[in-house]
Amino acid sequence: MNSKFTVIESTDEDKLQDMDRISKIAKLNEIWERYFFDMVMRYTKEYGTLYKLPQDKLAKVGFAGIKYICSCRDVSRENTRLGIDDEPKTLKQNQYRFQMIDSIFGVLGCLTLKNFVTTFPIEKYYKGAKWEEKDYFYTMEVLKDMDWDKPIGRDELSELLWDYMNEELRHAYIEFTTAMSAIYRAQTGKGIAEKFFEERGVPTYSVDRESGIMRNNQTGDIMKPKKVSHIQVVE
Repeated sequence: MNSKFTVIESTDEDKLQDMDRISKIAKLNEIWERYFFDMVMRYTKEYGTLYKLPQDKLAKVGFAGIKYICSCRDVSRENTRLGIDDEPKTLKQNQYRFQMIDSIFGVLGCLTLKNFVTTFPIEKYYKGAKWEEKDYFYTMEVLKDMDWDKPIGRDELSELLWDYMNEELRHAYIEFTTAMSAIYRAQTGKGIAEKFFEERGVPTYSVDRESGIMRNNQTGDIMKPKKVSHIQVVE
C-alpha cells in the first residue's frame, strides 16, 4: 500500500518566522501598555479623573485600553501554546484583569454613541441574515433608536456590547466575562455559565485534558468519550 500522506517537517526558516511573529506580539503588548498607562497617568493628573475628559481624549484612552487588553490576550494565548504559562490565573490576577477592563469600559461609557462608533467602527460584514448570525445590519438596527449625541452609559455599554460587531471589543468583552466567571468560581466553586445552566437543568461537564475523562458536575458520573477519527485513509 502506497501512502497518500506527505510529512512536512518544520524548517529553520519556519521557526524563525514563528519567533519573529511572537516577538512582534510581545513588542506590541509593551507598546500599548506603555502608551495606555502613560496617557492614563497624564490625564488623571490634569483632570483629576478620566471620566471628566473631553470626548476626543476619552476616545484615545478607550481605544488604547482596548488595544492593550487585546494585546495581553494575544501574549497569553502564545504563552499557553508554547507551554510557558499553563497554570490557571490566580484570584488576584483575575480581579486585577476584571477591574482593569471594567475601568476601560467605564471610560467608553462616557463616550457619545457617535464618537464610540467612530472610534470602534462596525465590522463590514453583511451576510448575517443568510447564516442567521449578527452582522452590520443587525448592529445598526440596535443603534437606530439610541441617542447618538448622548453618552452611552456604563450599564448600557454592557448591553450594547452583546450586539455590537467589532472584533477587538468582542475579544475585550470575552476577557471581561472570563475574569468575572473565574472570580465567581473562586468564591462559590462554580463558574457563571455553569451556574446558569445548572439552574435550568442543563448538565455541565469537566474534562481532564490528559486522560480525556469527563465528569458530570451535577451527578459526579464520569465517562470517557470514544475517539472518533475524521481522517479516512485512501489507498
